[in-house]
Amino acid sequence: MDIMHLKETLKSQRTLKVIISILILLFLFKFIDFNLLLSSLKNLNALFLIVLTLIPVNILLRAWRLMIILNKDGKLISLKDSFYLNLAGITLNLFLPASSGDIAKSYYGYKWHGIKEEMLSSNIFDKFMALFSVFFIGTLAAIFLKLYLLSLFSLFLTSLLVFLLFYPKIMPWSLLNKLLSIFLKIRLDEKKLESSFMVSNIIKFKTFCISLLAWIILYFQFYLLCMSFSVDITFFYVLAVSPLMNLAILFPLTFNGLGTSEAMIMYLFSLINISPTLAILVSLFSQVVNSVIPGLFGFLIIVRK
Repeated sequence: MDIMHLKETLKSQRTLKVIISILILLFLFKFIDFNLLLSSLKNLNALFLIVLTLIPVNILLRAWRLMIILNKDGKLISLKDSFYLNLAGITLNLFLPASSGDIAKSYYGYKWHGIKEEMLSSNIFDKFMALFSVFFIGTLAAIFLKLYLLSLFSLFLTSLLVFLLFYPKIMPWSLLNKLLSIFLKIRLDEKKLESSFMVSNIIKFKTFCISLLAWIILYFQFYLLCMSFSVDITFFYVLAVSPLMNLAILFPLTFNGLGTSEAMIMYLFSLINISPTLAILVSLFSQVVNSVIPGLFGFLIIVRK
């Protein structure tokens, strides 16, 4: 992936994504009670400060996970460098579809550290490990709450990724490579792609545990954000619906899931009788906290480097 291709991708997709996100939000705003909205903003409590302090903690854990994957055959990158790369990925997620900024940050990893194929393939493994972990958490939480249909859905997604991550030899890598070329506009050497998933079980276990901790902290942060606006919700419910919230973010035709995330959270909150106004408010603040704020720091790092 070269810089000209990245610029062309940004330009071709940005306008369409902005329009779709705006249209979805305009539709959702029909459900907002503006009196409740203003009242909730005025009564924002001090828990929001804890929400802000957890931003770098989660990014640091993701950086640690990526560093372990990249350094599986020797030290290629430091934790600080990995932290900068993850900030760059968050910035790119604001412009690229389906959270593919987490993959596209490989370009900057290549430019900053001279690692090309390893950087890209490791980021793909990192992304799939993250998804596997959140689907696993969602499965257990849904079972705990006796939401069995939701647990089966999350278990199905978890099972698909089990084969990819833990049984890579039986995967159709040519097909996966074609899918990457369609959705992310990149194509890898299939042997390199396969070898990136042929990591030791120790590394897989370490990165899985780090992912679990990162997701739990992220959704605890989301739970605290709900509490900041006095939203009556349980932490386990947040964990149970986390796979659906992630799938909404992965929708490729919006601005980092803006619009689709709000629609999904509004639906999930409505199932437990939470006002659409509060659902949209929490979702928009979550976007600001986890995308816009760290994205600004990532932008400064990209410009500086």
